[in-house]
Amino acid sequence: MKKIIILIFALFLVGCNKEEMITCNIEVDNDLQNYTMKGIYNIYYKDNFVTRIEKKEQYISLNEDIINYLNESKSLEYYNLNDLYGGYTYTINYNETAVAITSKIDLSLVDLKKMEQDKKIDKDYVVGNRLTTSGIVRVYESKGAICDI
Repeated sequence: MKKIIILIFALFLVGCNKEEMITCNIEVDNDLQNYTMKGIYNIYYKDNFVTRIEKKEQYISLNEDIINYLNESKSLEYYNLNDLYGGYTYTINYNETAVAITSKIDLSLVDLKKMEQDKKIDKDYVVGNRLTTSGIVRVYESKGAICDI
């Protein structure tokens, strides 16, 4: 009987420590600025706290000036995020009709306290200097994403 209880307890512990994933998808048609954006955000978490986020975003436009602007602004945005808060790795590829961004955010390296101070993230989404899963889902849903919770 003791062996069964120990086995059940061990299985429970292993199951609780498993990293899980939520995927959020977004598609935005910005008619005013003449581009479409499609994004996939894979949120990895353990015990209701985000461990990392993998993002893929693609901006499409037939207007080359818009593509150049998006390339420059997104390059600057990701550079600044990594410089100010840490934890970001990213690649940006573009051609005359599209800008594609692939990024990874390692939350163990991100300065969430500084992000809170700079009002880049709501303080209610951070507990013990860790980003909550429900908080990041709210962030993406507020931008129009649909998450598979």
